[in-house]
Amino acid sequence: MNYNEIIKRLHEPFGAKEIEWKIQVTSQDKKRGMAVAYMNARAVQKRLDEVVGAFNWKNVYSLWHDNSQICGISIFNDERSEWITKFDGAENSDIEPIKGGLSDSFKRAATVWGIGRYLYEIDGIWVEIEPKGKSFAIRQNQYGKLETEYNNAVNRIFSLKPVQQDAVPKIDSEATVPTGEYKVQSIKPSGKSSQVLELIGNNGETVKAYIKAADQSIKEGAKLSDVKIETKNSNYGDYNLISSYKLAA
Repeated sequence: MNYNEIIKRLHEPFGAKEIEWKIQVTSQDKKRGMAVAYMNARAVQKRLDEVVGAFNWKNVYSLWHDNSQICGISIFNDERSEWITKFDGAENSDIEPIKGGLSDSFKRAATVWGIGRYLYEIDGIWVEIEPKGKSFAIRQNQYGKLETEYNNAVNRIFSLKPVQQDAVPKIDSEATVPTGEYKVQSIKPSGKSSQVLELIGNNGETVKAYIKAADQSIKEGAKLSDVKIETKNSNYGDYNLISSYKLAA
């Protein structure tokens, strides 16, 4: 495997089951929280073992300013017959300070190599939470939603076919969402060639669907009529695609 192939494999996304989630902020009533995706150190170790082999990578730590850790991850490059090292660091954490600093600096050094770097592009996701000690935990019934949203984000970031969002009705592949009039609630980019629209129907139902980014005529707040939304398939699930529409007067 040459150097470019190694980098490509290191950059590959993790499966949804390998990703962990933590609450970053909570709502004022403490019933909802924003979950953010992260990788743990063991997932990084596994990726390095699988891609370059357990005997072809190593890491080293050094203390920085008494309260931070610097980690360097080295990978042996057969083409150049030398070790290549990339560094990053992190402050010691409040809980298990030294261990937390070592783990965080290791994961940050991994992102310098490209491992899990795409996770920084995934927005926080609001979920239901419950008290756990002095903090909060994600309710178990929310993990299906997080997995779906994660797969959608992976598709967007890696320019794969978009996946059906959790809020989109699950319908047969040959079916279509009923045509009608919708208001554009929001527009977000999805890769280089598409956008995802959040639409609100006359009955208040919310639908998420994709459309080519080249169409600049659609703005937030615009009303669309005769909207035809088809359900397509990808390796990660179904997604909605707007195949035709008219701008309502």
